[in-house]
Amino acid sequence: MPKDHPEEESSKQEHQETHVNSESFTPKMGEAEEIKTLLSWEAPARPFKKKDRSYYTTIAIIAVLLILIAFLAQEFLLIGVILSFAFVTYVLAFVPPHNITYHISTQGITIGEDFYFWHFLDSFWFKEKDNLKVLHVQTLLRFPTQLMLVLGKEDDEKIKKIVARFLPFHEKPYKSLMEKWSESLQKHFPLENVHR
Repeated sequence: MPKDHPEEESSKQEHQETHVNSESFTPKMGEAEEIKTLLSWEAPARPFKKKDRSYYTTIAIIAVLLILIAFLAQEFLLIGVILSFAFVTYVLAFVPPHNITYHISTQGITIGEDFYFWHFLDSFWFKEKDNLKVLHVQTLLRFPTQLMLVLGKEDDEKIKKIVARFLPFHEKPYKSLMEKWSESLQKHFPLENVHR
């Protein structure tokens, strides 16, 4: 009986592997359909509101106090971390974000240059931050764990109808333990002067 050539054997093996891989993949509704953009809009890359001078003063005081404590404890690496954290906080609060394009298609969500399949997304909800409506999408990825899409002038009900075709909707915004703690801290110790 004639033996198969090594090339034929490898092509048979490749065919079997692709057959197994295609069977193990179960796309969410819409991923197997024709690729079609359902909605596209332009908005800031992140929520932004111009901060008052008291915000920067508070950040500077907190940073100086933490640096003094770290210096007394001779934790020089921690001083570097505090300085970089203070710098990032200053930049995010002072520099307004640029506009990017958001796309919702039958295959997934595109934020600027980054694309995410519906298959790797879990659920969604809406939140308001800095007077802007934001669509939050929980992912099944290690990073990013959550996507944030600033709606700009887009109607949230229209977006809700489209995204609900692919993902479950949370009536009440989902909050992680860290978010709850951060909100509670901000409520009792605001960084900005709330009386202005």
